[in-house]
Formats: sequence, structure tokens, C-alpha cells
Amino acid sequence: MKRSFILAGIIFCLLIPLSSGIAEEEVSWEVDLENGYISTKPLIIEEQVIVRTSGFWTGDERPHVYSYDLQTANLNWKYRSNTSTQHDMSPLLHVKAGYGDCGNWSEMVLVGWTDGKVTALDITDGSLIWSAQTEVVTWGITGAMALDSDLVVVPTRKGLSTFCLGDGDLELRVDLPQLGWRNGVSVTQDDYLIGNEEGILNIISKQGELSNISIADGKIRHAPIETNAGVLVHLQTSAGSQIYVDNELFSEEGFAPAIPLKVGTEIFLATSSEAILLNCDTNCSVEGRTNHHTNGEISIQEDGLIWFPNNTVDGGWGIGTPGSEFTTFQTEYDTYTTAGPGFGDNGELALGNDNGVLMVFLPDYETKDSTTEESKFLGPELLVVFLSLAMFFFQLKKNNQMATKIGLLLLLVIAILILPDISEIWSKEVDTLEESPGDWDESWSDDWQGTQVIVFELPDGELALGGFSGFENVEQFTDSAAADLNITVTKESYDFGSWITSFNDHDGEGWEFTIDGKRSSVGISESELAQDSVVRWSPA
Repeated sequence: MKRSFILAGIIFCLLIPLSSGIAEEEVSWEVDLENGYISTKPLIIEEQVIVRTSGFWTGDERPHVYSYDLQTANLNWKYRSNTSTQHDMSPLLHVKAGYGDCGNWSEMVLVGWTDGKVTALDITDGSLIWSAQTEVVTWGITGAMALDSDLVVVPTRKGLSTFCLGDGDLELRVDLPQLGWRNGVSVTQDDYLIGNEEGILNIISKQGELSNISIADGKIRHAPIETNAGVLVHLQTSAGSQIYVDNELFSEEGFAPAIPLKVGTEIFLATSSEAILLNCDTNCSVEGRTNHHTNGEISIQEDGLIWFPNNTVDGGWGIGTPGSEFTTFQTEYDTYTTAGPGFGDNGELALGNDNGVLMVFLPDYETKDSTTEESKFLGPELLVVFLSLAMFFFQLKKNNQMATKIGLLLLLVIAILILPDISEIWSKEVDTLEESPGDWDESWSDDWQGTQVIVFELPDGELALGGFSGFENVEQFTDSAAADLNITVTKESYDFGSWITSFNDHDGEGWEFTIDGKRSSVGISESELAQDSVVRWSPA
């Protein structure tokens, strides 16, 4: 009787599915791009997914644009920027084939780079159709470009340029005295609208005439939005943010505003604390608010669902309309997320996060997943049940020799069934136990062992200092150590946090840091330190 109970328990356990999870949140396929973040939304164009990497580049690493087959995840093509060395934040721009006053063009993807280049890539093979150069002031292009008939309108660090889609020839150039960052451009019937880091809204006619409006003390880091009530800007300020409509203060909001989204007369906005819905049919009015942390790209799905990336360590995406409770979409790869989702015409979904993981969800995946689970149950599990019953039968017949043989066969089948799961668990555990190579220099004092150490690789020589403790993030540690070493630090504030532009007035192509020899996927204020971390600052 005891054997019968044990056997029944084994059968019951084996009938439980070996894998679990919510089907619609399981990835159809994923790719770890490794050499950067995904900071702007992927594009799904017919049967391919196109995505760009972004980050702080050193050595041989450089940003890429990749194209993957939507169904198989096979790499179709990739394009590497050999001269872009900073954080690429300009969204990809898909252009269908067409013609205009300045010529004809094939279907392509336009890419703005932080080396100031605009590249037109053939969508079929990623080959370069044409390239144009704009100015670089620490960075080149970081804002969203826009289309205007047969022209691409490019917001640059200190101005605006338009280029012919057919051949990349420069059609219009307007210089501006103020610097911009993520300063996307909007195209109206008569003008181009572009903001900057000094809270100034520039209005540039299509003939190149410039006028401007000083909104307030703050930063315009999105494409200004034309509404029936006037131009709307979400100004980033030192105390949070402010929404202005037609140059009038509309409301005071939270910190780090997201990239707004206009859908008809509705405007979707967000900050580190709330998602907000305005209706600007005649006058703007607030229609809803929901607590949510979003600092990236807000996107709309074909069925009208609004997606808000969750830019926290927990990651994921909030889905819904401000004023109602959001649904949370999460994956096993969740982390800080600024990129909006890419949507296909048939329900496909492409997601990317700040760890450079591209995830694709196909609309029939749930059906395929259910079929797989059923097949698993009808195959190996039924074999286990059959062998278990056979062993039990021979035990009842007192044929212990045959029961033992079938029992051994049963154990072999069970081992084969559970081996993949055990291997996966074992692999994950080994990964967690793997020691980091670290960044320790044997020439350093033994007294620094087990303490926090920082290294500055300056052009006039390397400076290292150790023996520290208690610093929680890279920014705190850097500021304190630089003061001890009489190193002047110059910073600027951006969407991803504070950015160090120079040490002792050495700008170069920018600066990047590692922790224990590894690059961080978050900024200096978010990068956490252990009590024996080694922080190294190097020129990019």
C-alpha cells in the first residue's frame, strides 16, 4: 500500500506542466545586442524588425542598426557607425518609396547619429543610399527628425537642416545660438518648431526666417506639439516640469518629463510620478491622471492602447488611459526602459530595454505555446503513466524482476524529461556564482583591498585613490574623490541623469565609467556600488 501511495504521488507530480508563465508575456524570440542600450523604439516593417543600439562607446565598440526577420529572428543585415561615440537618442525614421521636386527615392530608414551624420539606409539590405553631415557640439543629432514632403527635417545641436530624400543634398540650414538635446522637430503647415536647453521655442519658416519665444527657465526636450489651443511644450525645470500652452503656464508637474504623444486632439504626457491625458480640442483640459513612472517614449497601439515604458529597475510597460488603472506588461528581461514598443500590422510587438535586449512577440504565439504544452502532455507524460502502471501491475503479480526492469526504464524516462529544466536551473546558478574579473591593479596599496577605489585616466596621467567606504553610487563617489584630488568636474543634466562632460577641462569625445571592469547600463546617479567596487573613468 505504501508503494502505491508513492507511485500515485510521482504520477501526480509528473502531470503538472513542466513550464509555467503567462503566454502573452512569454517572448517568441529575443536577441541580446550586448554592445549597447535600446533607447528608441524598434520598427516593425512588413517581415522585419529594425532596431538601433545606443550607449557610451570605447575601444572597438560602436553603435549599430540591425534588421531581423520577424518570424525567425535571423539577422538580415546590420549597419555600423564607425565614428559615432556617444549616446544615440534620435528615433529611427521609416520612409516609404516616393518622388518629389528634388528627385525619387526607394524605401529606406533614416538614422541620425551623435557624430552629426544623417544616413539613409536601404531597407532591403542595409546598404548606404546617401549620407549628410551636420555640426557636432559634444553631440550631434539626438532629437526626432520629421518628414516634410520630399525633405527630411533634422534638428541639430545648434540649428536645423533639411535634406532632399532623393540624394541627401542640403536644402535649408538655419543656425541657432542655443544648444539642444533630444530637441525633436515638428512640421506645421508653414513652419518648423524646435526647442532647446534654454526654454526657447524657435519657429522657423520653411523659407528659413527665424522667430522665437522664450517660454521659461527650463529645457524643451521633445518636439513641440501643435494643438488647436496653441503650441504645447512640456518644460523640464530644476523643480520638476511645467506644461505650457500658447506660451501660458498650464500646470506644474513632476520631474523628468517623457516624450509626449499626440493622438487627434488628445495629448498623452508623463513624468516620474504620473501619466497625464489632456484634451486640446478648443482649450486644453486635463482628462485623467494615473500614477506611473515614465521618462521615455509614449506609444499607441493600432487598437488605441497607450503604452508607457517604466523607467525603473523593475522595468515593464504600463498600458492604459490616464485616469484609469494601468495594466502592467512584464517580461523576464525587465530593467530600466525608455524605448517605446514597436507594433506590426498584424499584432506583432517588438520591445527593447536599456540592457540591449530585443524581444519580439508574435500574435499566434499563445496558440503555438498551448499546442506545445498539449503535445508535451500527450507524449512523454503518457509514457510515464504507462510505465508506472505497468510497474504497479507487475508488483501486484509478485513479478519483482519485471517490476524492477520497468522501474529502471521509468527512472530513465523521468531523468530525460527533467534534464533540460535541471540544466537551465544549473546554468543560471553557475552564472550567479561566477566571479567578476574585477579591475584590481597589483601595484595599488594592500590597504585598499576591500575598499572603494576610483581611477581617473586623464590625458596628463592616471590618478587613483582608494580606501573609501560608504558611497552608494558613482556620482557621489566621483564628486568626493575628485575634490580630494583637486580635479574639476563639469556636468550636464539629461534624461538619463547627470552626464560628466569634462575632468580638469578635458572634454575629448566624452567620458565613460566602468564598475569592476564592467560598463553600467544606468547613469552615474543610479549605478550602485559595493564596498569593494573599483570605479574607472576613461575618455570615450
